[in-house]
Amino acid sequence: MPESTGGSSTCAVLSVMVASISTLVFGMALGFTSPAIDVMQDTLKVNGKAASVPSDLVVFTSEFEGSLFSSILNFGALAGALLGGPLSQRIGRKRALLLQAPFNAIVWTATSFAHGFGLLILTRFFAGVGVGMCSTVVPTYINEVSPTALRGALGAVFQLACVLGIALCYLLGAYVLVVKNEDGDQLCQWRWLALTPVALSVLLFSLGLFIPESPRWLAWKQRPEAARSALARLRGGARHIPDELEEIHAVVRQASGKVSCGDMLTSQRALLIGLTLMFIQQFSGVNAVIFFQDTIFMSAGLKDADSLGFMVMVVQVVMTAVSIPLMDTAGRKFLLLTACSGMLLCCLGLACFFQFFQDQGWLALVCSFGYIAFFSLGLGPVPWLMMGEVFPGKIRSSASSLAAGFNWTCSFITTETVSGLRGLVGYSGVFGIYGAFLLLGLAFIASLVPETKGRSFAEIEALLSRPRRDVPLIPMDC
Repeated sequence: MPESTGGSSTCAVLSVMVASISTLVFGMALGFTSPAIDVMQDTLKVNGKAASVPSDLVVFTSEFEGSLFSSILNFGALAGALLGGPLSQRIGRKRALLLQAPFNAIVWTATSFAHGFGLLILTRFFAGVGVGMCSTVVPTYINEVSPTALRGALGAVFQLACVLGIALCYLLGAYVLVVKNEDGDQLCQWRWLALTPVALSVLLFSLGLFIPESPRWLAWKQRPEAARSALARLRGGARHIPDELEEIHAVVRQASGKVSCGDMLTSQRALLIGLTLMFIQQFSGVNAVIFFQDTIFMSAGLKDADSLGFMVMVVQVVMTAVSIPLMDTAGRKFLLLTACSGMLLCCLGLACFFQFFQDQGWLALVCSFGYIAFFSLGLGPVPWLMMGEVFPGKIRSSASSLAAGFNWTCSFITTETVSGLRGLVGYSGVFGIYGAFLLLGLAFIASLVPETKGRSFAEIEALLSRPRRDVPLIPMDC
């Protein structure tokens, strides 16, 4: 079904850019500990020697406290993901997005001025809540305001903003927001760095006031005129929206009523696809590559970890940017298959390197950078994009919360187990195990994941819906 004829997508693109400011904060939260943690726990080394750190920047008394500060973000993100979907369904995508701005501003201001371990752990947890809310609300908003022809490209902006936020945090913390100690060594001034998300949050709120609400949410809330007005803004005029507006109202009419467990059960294939893609993303082994990258680089004879870490970030940004025009040309499924295939080959290469060819440093280097490149091309952005595409409108918010929460749970499991797994089976065994997950993921994507490129939400829902039964399901309130 065609959505519109002609029109302009300028408002939709600008709305996605504004919403993605929240994702920059998301990325900065993920990347904050990279330049800051050694300063915070007084374990910074310069040229192999311990560097003196000003007392006002040291807030942890042990590496355990620093490790807890880093990992508790995952728990907050899980809570935020489960909160974000119901919240955006109740108050709207735009309001849920705007709410993140003062929330994050308060959290990061408190982080900047905190001195005690307890307060820092609390602020880090709530920073995770903001991350989790973003991971649910922003992909949903982007999918619902984007025209079908650009939905893939604009959906990939979410992942691009995330990796840009990580890179921005690293650059600011390593080269811009720095102080010098008594020996002239350059240290991350993490208290200043923590104020950067505050500035971004102010920008998000200021610009976010002017973006339109999701027309699909407005139609769902029985506000047809508001839905028509918002869609007209997003598509460059009322004359360009009749077909899409009718499709939106038709979907709403078919899916009226309160969301129930029965609605989830009738969308089993969509749930299976959304959750499995999140599982494959986290169990693809990308965390292992990042976790062991210093070992890999040293084996390749390259010892400048900071420069190499920056190169990894550059690869992530560039390849994620490359994926944007390919989303609506090559297609989501093609990018997923390409990413899984390429990562599988790189995984096998790393397993062989650690088992048989440890004197061939070039092999480790090529495979590790290839791993990151293929991940950024497909498995990084596509699961977040398809999360908002495959779930039917009625359960989109609730199912997106479930998928995002599942993603953060898998992320925590892989991050916390990778070191122990290495102790049990060695480096080669770790990459062998992740290679097996990638092979299973490749088979799943090839056989069960549909191509959503160029399809409206109604067409995707019809493609994935189960055949109707003569006897309706009995609703069960969740």
